[in-house]
Amino acid sequence: MADNDSEKSYLEAALKKINTVVARGEKIMKEIPGLVKKAQIDKHDLTWLEESEVDDRVQQRRYGTTQAAELAGISVGLLYAAEQDGRLPEPEYRSDTARKVRAGYTINHINHMQRVFNTAPRKPEGSSAAIAGILNLKGGSQKTTTCHLFSQYLAIRGYRCLLLDTDPQGSLSFYFGKRPDDNVHYENTVAPFFLEDDEALVEAGHPEGASRSLHYAIQKTYWDNIDIIPACLQNLNIDLLMPSVMNEANVPMLDRIMKLRNGLLEVGENYDFIIIDGTPSLNLSTLNVVSACDVCFVPTPAAMLDFASTLQFAGLVAETAEMYKQEKMYPNIPDMRYFITKYSGSSYAHFMGQIIRRVFTVERGDVLSTEAHASDEIGKANTSTYSIYEKNPAESDNRKRLKKTIEMFDRLFEEMHDAVWETCFEDALRSSHLDKIDEIMSSADLARDDLKRANRLSDKEA
Repeated sequence: MADNDSEKSYLEAALKKINTVVARGEKIMKEIPGLVKKAQIDKHDLTWLEESEVDDRVQQRRYGTTQAAELAGISVGLLYAAEQDGRLPEPEYRSDTARKVRAGYTINHINHMQRVFNTAPRKPEGSSAAIAGILNLKGGSQKTTTCHLFSQYLAIRGYRCLLLDTDPQGSLSFYFGKRPDDNVHYENTVAPFFLEDDEALVEAGHPEGASRSLHYAIQKTYWDNIDIIPACLQNLNIDLLMPSVMNEANVPMLDRIMKLRNGLLEVGENYDFIIIDGTPSLNLSTLNVVSACDVCFVPTPAAMLDFASTLQFAGLVAETAEMYKQEKMYPNIPDMRYFITKYSGSSYAHFMGQIIRRVFTVERGDVLSTEAHASDEIGKANTSTYSIYEKNPAESDNRKRLKKTIEMFDRLFEEMHDAVWETCFEDALRSSHLDKIDEIMSSADLARDDLKRANRLSDKEA
């Protein structure tokens, strides 16, 4: 009896300690967005902050007039003229300066300019959104960092992006102000769609049948061109419950594997890119993610254990595809691309980089040519939850290093963009190009016929 009392006391003390840590942590997590917002109040108009914030977050980075016009694809003169004639809103001014100084333009402002002047890039007309997954079995390979930065790179250029966070930890969601298990719960995630849990969605205020589509889960972020389907710990329910749910409903295996792709294609009409942050595991939801993707990018750190993990992931995908073949099932299999992360100037990193390129290169472009170097700027950005693309250079403690890091990721993401474009849209573009040639040739034929008729009339008149 005494032993039981002792064990009970120990358990209660341990539980009290853990609960104290959790309570402190949750309190601080809730205070951080408010502190970030407070730092902005000194510089910008309070009305702008209230109108612009989503989940207590606003865009920090401001671009000057010349940069903004260049990004929007217009001239500075046209920008000024549009602000004067009402096509664009009046410029904002700093609130912390004695004289009237323009506050600059956020990416949301620039995206609005692109919409007004129709200068934003778009997927080919009639095409589905390109679906790209960032996947690897090993944690710490920079999957989430890549998803975070790649979506912002695309949004800065004017593309419309939908992010899907499938990792129960919800780190990608957190970067966009969606705090797992705080303002993100089961009914906000992809889980009810996978589990066809209409009851939970109706209870949360959605109409009956909501679980048949992913529309219920899409949330706006503080980036106008980036929406997200967030994640939380209850995403773990997918792999625990999905097999029994599918069995009870007698859903064919191919439909189970292609469920996510079909759902994303349905909601992808208003997006150019859909980017999926995968889980560090291989299970039914991961198989859905793999089958959903047009292109799968596999981040591979330049280290032996990470190389082995990537090789294992590729082997498991191959085994899965072989199983599909034996069962005479033919789900979508993505174009697999690899890129090297956590690269450095060391001889070991160079050695591992050579091995990665030699092993994973079968066709040209399988391993992207740009490496993602290890950078203190990424670590500092992750700590602040505002990325390298959101920092004002003037506020950086090392502007040169920040610029170099951004340029490196720009090169990597340009390659990723081109790889996705080639895989998803090359046929559409080729068809469009051929249609254009046919149109030109047809016009030329009509012009030639008109010329012949004109010549005949001229001969008769003569």
